[in-house]
Amino acid sequence: MKKFERIAIPLGMIGILFYLSHTLLGRILWTEYNPVTMDISSLTAEGAPNAGLMRALTTVYGLCMIVFSIGMVAMAFRKFGTLVRAGSITLLVMEVVSMFGYMLFPLSGDKTVLTFGNLMHIIVTAVVVLTTIACGFLLAAGFMKREKRTGLGRFTLVMAILITLTGVTTPIGMGSGWNILGVTERLSIYSLQTMLFVLSAYFTFSKSERHISA
Repeated sequence: MKKFERIAIPLGMIGILFYLSHTLLGRILWTEYNPVTMDISSLTAEGAPNAGLMRALTTVYGLCMIVFSIGMVAMAFRKFGTLVRAGSITLLVMEVVSMFGYMLFPLSGDKTVLTFGNLMHIIVTAVVVLTTIACGFLLAAGFMKREKRTGLGRFTLVMAILITLTGVTTPIGMGSGWNILGVTERLSIYSLQTMLFVLSAYFTFSKSERHISA
């Protein structure tokens, strides 16, 4: 890998560790928080306990993932074809929208009130979901076109399908009869984080990858 890629791509793993720390630490510090019924955004919502600390952790996460995504774009243009390039660019768009969108429009304390901020938060979420699904399938298709990366492509495809299916369950989790929004959202987000962690680890540590020519 080129020098920038060597620095940028491992940040995907580091960023995801910061994201997990914010979800786990947020639950520990906020004893009334229910991960089954409450969404992850509640941890950084206005008025939430320790919201400042949680936002700091997610800011570090966001910066790491943006740099990671830029590294993926650089590598894609150096080594891959149109599909992987498109998938990497879509990933970068998703990470930028996610970081700055949620930073500018955190949930208000009362999520039942459709304020301008809450509406924008929902719009940001919709953009993030769509770009997440798109980048997963684009990357999977691009990797599977390369003979020596079909395994990575199949893994990415499985994760893209999981992200899509679990994302569809989120409206079910929001239903008054189910009240499991926290579970359904985590299934989708943790599937995404798993996919990105593996991609970061693969292009960081895989010895065979270093010998695959462009």
